[in-house]
Amino acid sequence: MMFARFYNAALWGMFLSVLLFQNTWLEMRINLGFVFFALVLVLFVAQVFIRPLRRLCGNPAVATFSLIVVTIVCWLMLGTERVKIIPASILREGLMMPRLSFSLINFMMDAFITLGWLLIEFLYRGHERS
Repeated sequence: MMFARFYNAALWGMFLSVLLFQNTWLEMRINLGFVFFALVLVLFVAQVFIRPLRRLCGNPAVATFSLIVVTIVCWLMLGTERVKIIPASILREGLMMPRLSFSLINFMMDAFITLGWLLIEFLYRGHERS
């Protein structure tokens, strides 16, 4: 369930990046998009090489838990309007593509979140049968 580990790393990486975004001093001096990608890499590697995390994070229940917790906490931290803008701006900054529209980035993030969760569920159920 390597994809489940990447999915969890991406969710928690975005959560931590949004949390860092709350510090104005830090946000003005560091490209939080690069921080997001670095966090995803570090969290993914940790989930692959640390045995307790490896067992835990390959489970679809953990992906569901991560999705729910990260969504609710980000929404509570940012509010309804800012939650549509801040994650997209972090990702756009990290991709170094300032001309991408927020609506396109949000669509891509929504597709990754939804299709990723469905893929994890589908692969896990297929893995259980075999």
